[in-house]
Amino acid sequence: MVIIHQCFRDQFAALPTLIHSIPDGDATRAGVVVDFLTELTTALHYHHVAEDEALWPVLLGRVKDTSAILSMEEQHERIGELIDLALGQASAFRTSARSRRGDALADTLTSLSTALNEHLDDEEAIALPLAERHLTIEEWALVGEIGHASIPKNRMLVILGYILHSATPDQRTFFLAQNPLAARLAWKLLGKRKFEADYRRVYGHPSKNAVSAGPTSR
Repeated sequence: MVIIHQCFRDQFAALPTLIHSIPDGDATRAGVVVDFLTELTTALHYHHVAEDEALWPVLLGRVKDTSAILSMEEQHERIGELIDLALGQASAFRTSARSRRGDALADTLTSLSTALNEHLDDEEAIALPLAERHLTIEEWALVGEIGHASIPKNRMLVILGYILHSATPDQRTFFLAQNPLAARLAWKLLGKRKFEADYRRVYGHPSKNAVSAGPTSR
């Protein structure tokens, strides 16, 4: 999960700069970035839904001190509020692409990135060790399945690319190895090119962090 967290950290941190880079009145470019923002916030929402439905209830029933878990639930609520605010601002910005609307959106996204980083820090320091001790393999797998089910099939390889882009070489090897052979072959044959095209479309330049095709052996 740390690998996925790093992807969220990197992409949300980049959003304010992306918004500021849009020329005043360029609605086409604004639409591209707002679509990406919407996809990111949707992915984060369902990542949190998975934790709300399959992680926090289990931990609350098995740990003695629940204060940290309750605090992280509250963090989800705050992040959700910032997402809702950002999406409302993004809708208005998409229509006009005016810099003043973009500035307000970028400010909200900066606050969202800060709140998200604080939350992920707590998850990695507290929640993940607790999950390792208190959840069964099947219970932990369910957390991942809920989040994964929210990704449209035609975007899975692209999303995989963004995850691998934020990972270290060792993390990429590990993450790809957890996927079925068919998925690894699809990434090698199609995914990397699809990701690179999407990255260029969103960021306006090629990816600087080379993402290898990874292992495909059984």
